[in-house]
Amino acid sequence: MPNHTMPLDDEGLYHIYNRAVGNERLFTDEKHYKRFLSKIERHLLPYLDIWSYCLMPNHFHLLAEIKTGSNGAMVSKALSDCCNGYTKWLNVLGDRKGNLFARPFKRRKIKDDAYLAWIIWYIHRNPIHHHYVKTLDEWKFSSYKAILSPKTKLAAEKVLNFFGGKDAYIAFHDIQQDECFDTLE
Repeated sequence: MPNHTMPLDDEGLYHIYNRAVGNERLFTDEKHYKRFLSKIERHLLPYLDIWSYCLMPNHFHLLAEIKTGSNGAMVSKALSDCCNGYTKWLNVLGDRKGNLFARPFKRRKIKDDAYLAWIIWYIHRNPIHHHYVKTLDEWKFSSYKAILSPKTKLAAEKVLNFFGGKDAYIAFHDIQQDECFDTLE
């Protein structure tokens, strides 16, 4: 059984995820999502290459690779700063108090290519799974479309190279989606 709270190693790819405490919502409108993305950019991009992400109303997922020169302790601190900074902003904005994110954040190290491919798809299909949208490209706060954009700050080149190019990336997601729907029928 994986330990979802193990310390981060000083290298490697991780599925990092967290949720709101109780029945709270992390994001209730577009400016909340955008603010959290700006916190990710400010606090995490110096230490991590973000391969994929998805922000949902009450939780988020990141697939991130620790950059050379960074270490697990630095990343943990940066993630804490990111979440705490967002929480403080939301507390002032919404006249609320207290913690917003569950502690500790969860993480799972990516050990092989099959799991890497699956977790990228899993992160991108989260809005479909939770019935917010019907297709991958409808959700605005996912990296699915951003990876295909030339203006992204994501590790898009690494993702596209992993899949074998843009067409293969799109095809993999389409195939997985079709198989998922086939099992539901």
